[in-house]
Amino acid sequence: MNIIDCFLYNNEDLILELRLNLLDKHIDKFVIIEARYNHSGVIKENYNFNIENFKKFKEKIIYLKLEDFPNGFNNWERENYHRNYILKALENTHQEDYIIISDIDEIPNLEEINQVLIDKRKYTAFKQKMIYYKFNLLNASEPNWYGSKMCKLKYLKNPQWLRNQKVKNYPFYRLDKIKWNIVDKGGWHFSFVMPLEDVSKKIKSFAHSEFNKKKFTDINQISEKINSHKDLFDRDFNFTIIKDEELPSYILENREKFSDFLA
Repeated sequence: MNIIDCFLYNNEDLILELRLNLLDKHIDKFVIIEARYNHSGVIKENYNFNIENFKKFKEKIIYLKLEDFPNGFNNWERENYHRNYILKALENTHQEDYIIISDIDEIPNLEEINQVLIDKRKYTAFKQKMIYYKFNLLNASEPNWYGSKMCKLKYLKNPQWLRNQKVKNYPFYRLDKIKWNIVDKGGWHFSFVMPLEDVSKKIKSFAHSEFNKKKFTDINQISEKINSHKDLFDRDFNFTIIKDEELPSYILENREKFSDFLA
């Protein structure tokens, strides 16, 4: 039985470094999918992933390029198509292998997995801390996020299907709904933890096209909001700094390296 970690990539090397180092001892293969176009349909100058930056993990990485999207797709359809392209990398994978589906910035805490519970239920969801802008800045208004999800390949209809499944405790008689194994200390969702220029680029490129406006993409505005612990999109969120012991070990071991991304 292998565990395969699958996610999309769009030039998030800071988060990718953290993810690979943190999960390496638990993961047998990393599946990385990069598209030639962003989810807004704009072609990129080139592919950004460079295996030479992550040579330590070269033997574990399966990297696929998605050259194009079907004509007529909107932003969300492009994102869904991109995510489902993960299946191409799993064509030779054993049906009993475990597949983790996440966004790259949703990092599961695999130290907390209970194998007995995983074997008992088909699907696992990771309850993750909702972190914004800095590695230790928690959204206290909405502190939890069910991002990473896991199941055996034989139970995976497709990656986007698993992504879409709501995490709830349904009554026993709802046989049509998933009975989840929930990992309570399930990791972190590090949203927009990246250099300011990359924050602006991400807002311009991702599926939420309603935010592609100057007041959200201007770097000076972004910097001012992050430094004052305000939400980039003017949502009524309150932020608080979490304790060191709540951070991933790799950040604590490399505090100086990540100092610009700590509040």
